[in-house]
Amino acid sequence: MNTVEMASLITSKLPEVKTGALRFWGEWFGRPYDNIHQIVSCSALDGSLIIKFNEAETLTITNPIGLKVEEEKFFVQSADCVRWEWFCYGRLHTPENRYFEEFKRTESGIVASTNIDWCEMSLSPSASEKAVEIL
Repeated sequence: MNTVEMASLITSKLPEVKTGALRFWGEWFGRPYDNIHQIVSCSALDGSLIIKFNEAETLTITNPIGLKVEEEKFFVQSADCVRWEWFCYGRLHTPENRYFEEFKRTESGIVASTNIDWCEMSLSPSASEKAVEIL
């Protein structure tokens, strides 16, 4: 299934798509099960899925493989890159308040980066985990 077909499938199932906490290659966004994220739209662009969430967050999944989208389950098995972007919660939606976590597949595994500046992040993604999960 290509990204246009994936975006169409996700869109066709809205709003009955799994909501919940996010995990990227085994790394939780925030504390486990601490947040509820809801997909509000999805599109495809140049081999990437662009998924928008209810609090102006954006998830970009480049070359996704293995999509499962149901009311009780949502995941992407693998991808070349996963980028999660959000505005710092409780702050104005300005460029300086926009943060990201990015996970890229390399020959040696998954490499993570972020622009989070309020704490030291130690991200340890695992290539044996799903690229994206809503739990």
